[in-house]
Amino acid sequence: MATWQDVLKSYNVDQKTAVDFLMANVNNPGTIFKVALDNGITVQHLSDISGYSSNTIRNYFAASNLDSTWLDEVKVLSNLKLGNVDKLVDFNNHTGALSTSTLRDLVKASLEDPGDYESFFRSEYLYQEADGLYTPDETGVPHLGNIQSTPENLESIFYGTLINILNVLDGEEFNELLDLPDPPLGNVDDYIAILLEAMKDSPAVPYSDSFLQENTVNYAANLIDNHWNPNPTSIGVLDGSPFLELVIA
Repeated sequence: MATWQDVLKSYNVDQKTAVDFLMANVNNPGTIFKVALDNGITVQHLSDISGYSSNTIRNYFAASNLDSTWLDEVKVLSNLKLGNVDKLVDFNNHTGALSTSTLRDLVKASLEDPGDYESFFRSEYLYQEADGLYTPDETGVPHLGNIQSTPENLESIFYGTLINILNVLDGEEFNELLDLPDPPLGNVDDYIAILLEAMKDSPAVPYSDSFLQENTVNYAANLIDNHWNPNPTSIGVLDGSPFLELVIA
């Protein structure tokens, strides 16, 4: 995981300047919180920079009704608590109609602004690419281990995951997901529970490549367009999220 040194270096700030800022605004926790949130500075980073314990920092923000868990949502793939569902998150090894290159061309053509495509597969916080690796702490998906911090890897995992989700859901499970209200009205755990059940078996009749391609393209384009809306709420490329809603052709 990127260290506090990596973080400060990426913003051309030294530790003394950072500490001076914290001390100057110690009576303005909202200001510190916003700067940390906007720049991907986690509670652990703040602890390492300032010398105060993580618990002290969490209590400091909590006293002003600021939820410090938001500061830790900097993962490049998923910031959801996926549990065993994270096994669906994997690289795209398909060829032909479902290859990453084919899907890329189709999705680009479907976007409101094709120029948004490449930026979507870069880390929200570029310090995460500093050491050339995305660790499990940085991806949010432990079983992937360490992976090279490249846009190509994020892109492959993005498509591989969408296809994997489609492949485990049958028609009834599709409808169950579609009937659930979107968060915050819908509980994320309800979505996860349906996917966990779906993973126990596969649809009786395998989906055709054309079906998988059409739905993967539709959903991918929707996720990318939504990521760049005026008030984006997602950090990881899967936070949009394929675990919360589906757009079925």
